[in-house]
Amino acid sequence: MGQFKKQMQDGCRAALRPVARMVRTLLTPTEPPVEFGWKTIEAGPAAGANVMVPLNTPIADAITTGSYDQKVLQVVEALVSKTDTCFDIGGHYGCYTLSLAKLVKDGKIHTFEPVPAHAERIRQATQKSKLNHVQVHQVAVAGQNGEMTLRFAEAEGGDDSMAFLDAYGGVDTQAAHEHYRNFSRTTVSAVTLDSLLGTVPSVQFMKIDAEGAEAAIMGAGLELISRHQPRILVELHGIYEALACAEILCKLNYQAILLTDQKTTLPILWAPREDQTAIDAIKDVLGHDPVVMFGSSLQPDVPATGTVDGGADV
Repeated sequence: MGQFKKQMQDGCRAALRPVARMVRTLLTPTEPPVEFGWKTIEAGPAAGANVMVPLNTPIADAITTGSYDQKVLQVVEALVSKTDTCFDIGGHYGCYTLSLAKLVKDGKIHTFEPVPAHAERIRQATQKSKLNHVQVHQVAVAGQNGEMTLRFAEAEGGDDSMAFLDAYGGVDTQAAHEHYRNFSRTTVSAVTLDSLLGTVPSVQFMKIDAEGAEAAIMGAGLELISRHQPRILVELHGIYEALACAEILCKLNYQAILLTDQKTTLPILWAPREDQTAIDAIKDVLGHDPVVMFGSSLQPDVPATGTVDGGADV
């Protein structure tokens, strides 16, 4: 009898669930759609560039005023030269692409962004800003070549920085998984770093923000990384991703240098151990000796004490 009662209760709940969702939808105030528009960046390495951003949002204000990733971009400014070739892997609205393009006047910027709307806005921004040495590739950089499933937010302007390749699971935090519940799926083309060796003669700097795919990207780029030894700026989203990256890059004689004092997602510069210029540049920006998390020539290849927290991008 008890089992029959439970089955009846479960059946009623299942039948009422669509009704409850409809009622919640009707009672929830509808937010106006996010409007994108052009802004001119006022300060920082990308000053003077035009960018298309969601208007009246915190990220638009941060990018426009030059406060977005301010210290990290100061480090980037100190480390890239005007003739470098740079990769921006995970372009989003194009803040890093535009900054690199302004700094690397006589080099080349390759931006990899699989979300079609983001890729198109970056393309328009570089054209409007007359930064003709930027090439935007509407593909994902991943651990394999071919087609892959991308999960992304169709409602742009909110959590649309969190698109991720389904094969790698995204960022493993409660906040991230809350966002992911409303994500859509699409199929995108993916390439590996090593597959680019024939088309890119060299690369001196890479920025990677790939929502949990960072280690897979590096693992499929061992030949390119070992051959060109680029400085690699990585946005780490969790301790497991940090350890996976360390397992790959420490074997290539790299060390991981913490770029900020914040406690959420951690921007890390991976640089060859003998790259004292990188250490000095980061010290100048931070005002103190930087923390080397992995691969220090003065200590074994083990992580520093502590944890790396993960979360949504701002």
